[in-house]
Amino acid sequence: MPENLRTFKKDIDYLIDEVISDCCTFIYINPDKKEAEAMEVINEAIALRDDMFERLNKIHEKPARPHFKVLKEEFLKKIDVLFEKISELAK
Repeated sequence: MPENLRTFKKDIDYLIDEVISDCCTFIYINPDKKEAEAMEVINEAIALRDDMFERLNKIHEKPARPHFKVLKEEFLKKIDVLFEKISELAK
């Protein structure tokens, strides 16, 4: 993961976009299956993005690196849960 705020935000956007893209692909391929659950995963992804950006923008303490490390670990755990939910939808 990145070492500064700008690249961390770009990585957050990229991974959230991947979750949303995977959900949209699932809905497109399986129009009759679990659309509501896929939309819920999309909503969770958007909420996660908003929460992470809000928390990142509130870091004003120096040094900020320890705070980034905690947020990175938390984000990666949560994004992994979202990808696992998408995998469960496809089963």
